[in-house]
Amino acid sequence: MNWDNIYKMLEKYTQYKHYQVLFENIGLQKRASREDMLKELHQEVAQGDLFGTLMPPEKLEEWLALHQIDGNNHTFVYHLEYHLTPRIIQELYSTRNELTELKLWDVDPDNDSEELPEVMPELDDIKLTGIHRNDEKRTHTFSFVAPCIITGSREDGASRLYKKMFFAHCVFLDGSKDFKVIFNPTSNLHNVNGVRKEKKHDWSPIANMIFEKVKTYIGNVQIKSPIWIPQALYEFAEDATNHKNEEINSEAFKAEKKIEGFSEKLLKEANIDTDKEPALLTRLIQDIQLSFEAQLLEVHGSNDNEEEFSVFQQRSDGLTHVISVESTQEGLVGSAAQAAKRSRQDGDIDMLGVNYKSNGRMYKFLVESGIDAYLIRGTNTFIEEEVVTIVVSRLNKYRGQIQAKTEYYSGNGEDASFIEAE
Repeated sequence: MNWDNIYKMLEKYTQYKHYQVLFENIGLQKRASREDMLKELHQEVAQGDLFGTLMPPEKLEEWLALHQIDGNNHTFVYHLEYHLTPRIIQELYSTRNELTELKLWDVDPDNDSEELPEVMPELDDIKLTGIHRNDEKRTHTFSFVAPCIITGSREDGASRLYKKMFFAHCVFLDGSKDFKVIFNPTSNLHNVNGVRKEKKHDWSPIANMIFEKVKTYIGNVQIKSPIWIPQALYEFAEDATNHKNEEINSEAFKAEKKIEGFSEKLLKEANIDTDKEPALLTRLIQDIQLSFEAQLLEVHGSNDNEEEFSVFQQRSDGLTHVISVESTQEGLVGSAAQAAKRSRQDGDIDMLGVNYKSNGRMYKFLVESGIDAYLIRGTNTFIEEEVVTIVVSRLNKYRGQIQAKTEYYSGNGEDASFIEAE
């Protein structure tokens, strides 16, 4: 165990919050700085042979490989066509020591040299650093490190390239077809193991590269495109922005017939034949209903104080509609919520900004649709991996509802108005 390299790596890549999570989990006294946390960790591992320790070397090795799974990360959620055979994962885990390609403490992370082949020569490909089992979460996690090249500058301001370590993880949940590819979106990225982003903010080629590496262990599995995500985001937004006030629902319901009659009369007075233009009538009715509900909301207020989830942003059809609020603590409310609702009716949602409130802390995510996987990414906030799992579970609830509706309409010989979830 090379502590010189461990110190260098943790000083370069590990946040204070990473130490906090570890120390809370194992019962170590937290310190005031990253430097003191690292010294305390070293001391705890070193004294193990004499007095027993909360952090034996094998546990340190696992934490080194795994701890970057928490942070301001990108999480790509894929969906397998078929379930993985449990035996495959179990056999991989039982032979993890033989499969591990690199110990992180064998890498000297100094990267000052501009001769990039001489920097971290052991890191010449994406390499497995461990396979981990968490019985409580029922997960197996594959941890990797890959070489990445970033752009930077010399002291004189001239541009140059640097080689860095790029940490990535793939998480499988027992009995689920979902799996997650997780990594931190390194700033000023040129490439990861030779693979570049397709666009400025499109990290899917990097995620797919990691998936291809995982397939060398689990076999040539097939995935399904998450075409259900726009509908799930719609349902998510509808629930999260619902005022949950029965008084408003009652008043809105009583006004429906009046609104329908008023809308038809208004269009006819404008010489519009509502029989020939039913879509115009439907849209006017919806707009008036939404406006009426917004006025009721201003008077009666909402009953959503205990809600875990709220929405702070949504995007429909790429860049066609963007509705957002600047507050970091509140979601879309009042007129902003009504504008967002109108936007949802005009086009598919391909991105939703979600607040999740837990234990007095607010987490902020962006959930985006994609071709091979959908993406959950933080907004400059340290987020534990299990919190992302809660968002995935909520989306899976909507996927199940969408699938059930699809099967119902198909089973009754009707045109299915919902896309197939599975």
